[in-house]
Amino acid sequence: MAEKNFKSHNNSSLLVTATVGVVSLVTGVALATYGLRLRDRERLRQATSRIRKNLYPCQRYALGPFLQPRKVKETVLVVGAGSYGTAMAYAAAVNHHEVVLFMRDTAQCECINTQGYNPKYIGKDHPLSPEGNKIRGICAPDELKSLLQQREKNLIVILALPCQLTPKWLATHKDWIQPDTLLVSTAKGLYVETKQLIGHAILDALDRAEQPLCFLSGPGFALDIVKGDPTNIVVASDRLVQAVRIQKLLSHPRRFRVYTSQDPVRLS
Repeated sequence: MAEKNFKSHNNSSLLVTATVGVVSLVTGVALATYGLRLRDRERLRQATSRIRKNLYPCQRYALGPFLQPRKVKETVLVVGAGSYGTAMAYAAAVNHHEVVLFMRDTAQCECINTQGYNPKYIGKDHPLSPEGNKIRGICAPDELKSLLQQREKNLIVILALPCQLTPKWLATHKDWIQPDTLLVSTAKGLYVETKQLIGHAILDALDRAEQPLCFLSGPGFALDIVKGDPTNIVVASDRLVQAVRIQKLLSHPRRFRVYTSQDPVRLS
């Protein structure tokens, strides 16, 4: 009987010892893994800091929105209150820029200004006042002219018009557009009337070859952008600094990532 009790006690001691050993091993592995992760994170932080010091600003911004400094407030005019124009206005307003949306429909404009949503596109379920930054609608040509001709404002114009209408609209309003105003076109493809790429047609319509010009391309759906679903798009320009400016204007670290390119012909 005593021998049985001794064996039972011995087995219990072995079980406790084995359990303590396993727990100690697992705890040690977990602590070691955590320590390695902290070390790697610190190394990555130091490497990122060194990279930022040795890059030109344009290269630094092109790495993505997480390496960008604090954004400067811009004034943005979106021409065209369709679904994609509304989405671009919304993306800029999310980043607390001053956003003006131009359209021809007076009833649509009044609804945006008084009730805060686009009645024709996107709908009432998605109000156009992200984080309290309200988008202002305009429809009068005098208001448009006044905004385009204000030299003291750092204006960006997003042209959210169909491809076949964009050059005609620019030709009509070219005297109002300043030569240093950055234009951003969401239209892509061939301008049928002159059989030109849309970029060439835009510059011909303005009758000046040095106009700052960018192009936006998806994949990205207007409703996804307004809903805040994760979306990626690309902005292209001959000059990287112009594409980076639009990247900083629209990028959001959690839901809207804008990448840059210096090949606008391929993009458009």
